[in-house]
Amino acid sequence: MDGLLGALTEIATETATYALERQLSAVGLIVDNKARLDFVTDADRGAEAFVAARLAERFPDDGIFGEEGQRKGGSSGQYWIIDPIDGTHNFMRGGRDWAVSIGVSGAGRRAGAIAIPAVGLLLTAATGSGLLVNGAPFVRADPKGDRSLCHTGVSTWMPTSLDHRVSSFVRDHLGLADRRTGSAAVGLVAVIIGESDLYIGFGEHIWDVAGAAILAEAAGLAHTIQWRDEPSEGHMMFLCGDPELVAQARSALSEFDPSAPDRRNWTTLAKI
Repeated sequence: MDGLLGALTEIATETATYALERQLSAVGLIVDNKARLDFVTDADRGAEAFVAARLAERFPDDGIFGEEGQRKGGSSGQYWIIDPIDGTHNFMRGGRDWAVSIGVSGAGRRAGAIAIPAVGLLLTAATGSGLLVNGAPFVRADPKGDRSLCHTGVSTWMPTSLDHRVSSFVRDHLGLADRRTGSAAVGLVAVIIGESDLYIGFGEHIWDVAGAAILAEAAGLAHTIQWRDEPSEGHMMFLCGDPELVAQARSALSEFDPSAPDRRNWTTLAKI
């Protein structure tokens, strides 16, 4: 295992352990509202601060782009993109569908890790390496039966009418079953390991999907991120999964306006 992947694996594992201990203790968890049904806890902030502190020790020249406010430019050209707890609502309620997601991009290399600590699962990969699941090489098996399962991510700001149009698009335009977990990272892991076939994110941020996109590349899947030298903030539409389904969904979305008359963030597939 090379140095970057080894360090990423170690940091993701330690962060996941910290977050799981906070969830299991259920003592002193401080919850704030960032927006309606959009929560952040001191465990989210603590996990992200832990990653930032480790990076300051081991990769002081790297940049940091975290959901919960850890931001730092770097001179190496390499950025760590962090979602310390993706699925905070599930985390707060003692559920299992939440994850630590970290992507590293820049300087000609990419690496990603997603840990779902409540089920003991860790996915890692780096440029030039295959996908590892709990440290062992993983080969994504062809699904049995039709490619028919789609995980979707939707934003809390979406009105019910738009949510209905999204479900209609997935079921009627694509002919797929629509599943949701409340965590982009957990839904994407299902796609990466072959439990699902496609992920469509309506209103994702780069920290939601950066780690998963790198893992998907290692698994031979397609996605719609166009990597830049520096990560950018803002909503985007994000596709990931079976290459044929990604192409089909992208083509269909180019002719579909799910948000009319409110067209914010929806006119095209956003590029990163």
